[in-house]
Amino acid sequence: MTIALGRRGNRRQIVCWVVGLAAVFAGTVWSLDSLYGTPAELAGYREATESGTALFAINGKPYGLENLGGVIAYEFGFLSALAFPLMGIHLVTRMTRREEESGRTELLRAGSIGRVVGVAAAVVAAGVALGVVAVAMIAVLVGVGLDWHAAVLYSVSSAALGWCFAAIAALSAQVVAAARSVTALCLGILVAAFLARGIGDVRGNGLVWLSPIGWAEQARPFGAARWWPVLLALAFAVALVGAACAIAGRRDLGAGVFAARRGPAAATPMLLRPMGFAIRKHRGNVIVWSVIGALVASSFGALADAIRTVMEDNSSLRDVLGGGSADPDAYLSFVVVQLVLIAAGFAVQGVGRTAEEEPGDRLEPVLSGAMSRWRWLLAEAVAVGGGAAIVLAVSGLALGVSDALAVGDSSAIPRLTFATLAYLPGVLVLFGIALALYGIRPQWLGVGWGAFVFVAVIATLADTLRLPEWSRQLSPLEWVGRTPLEPADLWSLALALALAIGSTAAAVRGFTHRDIPMRSGSFSITKPHLRRALGQ
Repeated sequence: MTIALGRRGNRRQIVCWVVGLAAVFAGTVWSLDSLYGTPAELAGYREATESGTALFAINGKPYGLENLGGVIAYEFGFLSALAFPLMGIHLVTRMTRREEESGRTELLRAGSIGRVVGVAAAVVAAGVALGVVAVAMIAVLVGVGLDWHAAVLYSVSSAALGWCFAAIAALSAQVVAAARSVTALCLGILVAAFLARGIGDVRGNGLVWLSPIGWAEQARPFGAARWWPVLLALAFAVALVGAACAIAGRRDLGAGVFAARRGPAAATPMLLRPMGFAIRKHRGNVIVWSVIGALVASSFGALADAIRTVMEDNSSLRDVLGGGSADPDAYLSFVVVQLVLIAAGFAVQGVGRTAEEEPGDRLEPVLSGAMSRWRWLLAEAVAVGGGAAIVLAVSGLALGVSDALAVGDSSAIPRLTFATLAYLPGVLVLFGIALALYGIRPQWLGVGWGAFVFVAVIATLADTLRLPEWSRQLSPLEWVGRTPLEPADLWSLALALALAIGSTAAAVRGFTHRDIPMRSGSFSITKPHLRRALGQ
């Protein structure tokens, strides 16, 4: 019953993850099948790819490039290294700590449901969702004529990566006492795992074995296939889930192993104003996402000189990173877009953090006094939008510093910082869409994440999927231009900024004209399946 409740209460998120990830994978496979359908094309791809060892930090180390499966695993490597862990983290966090914060876990425990059932049910539900994605991947790979043994190993190893991070999220949900802290902790571990795998592949050392991403890669499904790295990942996931269940059976409801830090006894004057309170609320997320952006930028920036050297004699690598351009800034333009996606992820998550105030019964007391709705929402918008600008600036600065140290040119610092900040209007468009969805109808906020995923696919897989130009222009990041390779289009920046302002205005209008909280369609105790769970 608990598993059914978790699945039903989060069915939209589960369906979006499963369908979206499976569809992107299918599109990637079918596009690559048409591009590399002959032995000569595969041989050319192998020769071009294996000479660009610096690129292993992004996509991972290729194995089995003699066949289409190895090409698929390599081209999809960057996205799979992030998408499967994020799926496991998001679903488990929603079904554990967020349910606890909402008060629904306490209602369920008042019935006949034990302490550890909720954690186990969340892991099982997320694991089944990841398993469904794996089954879809197997069907796609077999459908293009690949060996089914290799297809099964590749798909299961990818799902096992998601299971590892679902287990990490389950344990983190017992260690810290807030859902946003769980997400921040898991994202930090994901970044560390990505960097460990990247450095290990480039340097050829054992760091790759310290990362669950490395375990999935080392299964080598289309090369010298081996199952034991998958078994290692499964053992790791089982051990963490066991630890999570053991802690869940002993800790107090609403608490964590590490207690939340107590705040000061009296609020500062800044916290008595809506803007000061919004800045304080989003400050932690700004710091976490800025650190993530700086780490990613520093890692990729340190490889800039090596990749530039390889690109001079590698036309395939120039096609992947620079659209065929041999300009040294082509690689940096590619990295800048990845940093922009980090800032966009912060902006959309910031709207979600704002939306948490409403169902948590914290917003009504604030608005019951002299605080107007539009002042409260605009303060939140300015805090999140300003935070996105800070994340972009810190990431661009880190990229500039690392590139300057690599090539010995200090002019890269201001140039790359401003090149990254040029994407701010595009990021604000995504932020404005998410804010408008929340202001008009909070239940639609998930569409904001859908827009983010669409933009991320355009940014990372547009060439691989051979998407038409009109579809690429639907992404606000495409309007900016490929800085620093090309100058930013000022008219497009002005249009993006106008759309962001218009979306914010729509959010304010919708927010001031709807009920607070908007409970229609909510997951409440009046639902028959929840009453049955409580034994009523």
